[in-house]
Amino acid sequence: MAPLDLTRSDRPFGEALTALVREVEDDAFLSRRGLKIRTFAEMLEGVSAATLAAAVSGASAPNPHLLAECARFLRVRPEYFREARAAELRAA
Repeated sequence: MAPLDLTRSDRPFGEALTALVREVEDDAFLSRRGLKIRTFAEMLEGVSAATLAAAVSGASAPNPHLLAECARFLRVRPEYFREARAAELRAA
């Protein structure tokens, strides 16, 4: 399998986040079913497990704060996530 591109992902937020966690963090945040939402949300300032779960499942779009917190914790730029790049284009 090719290494993950840590500069950008074109996957939906939930898939991109899970793949990034799998690549750069230990298994404390992953189960066989995917991302441990509550455990991961505890690492993010001002982000509830419910907000994270809705964004990961696709039930709601990730807000800018969520994208920034995930990027901060995982040591990538927010633009790693396609939703952040799309928001920048809409704002331009």
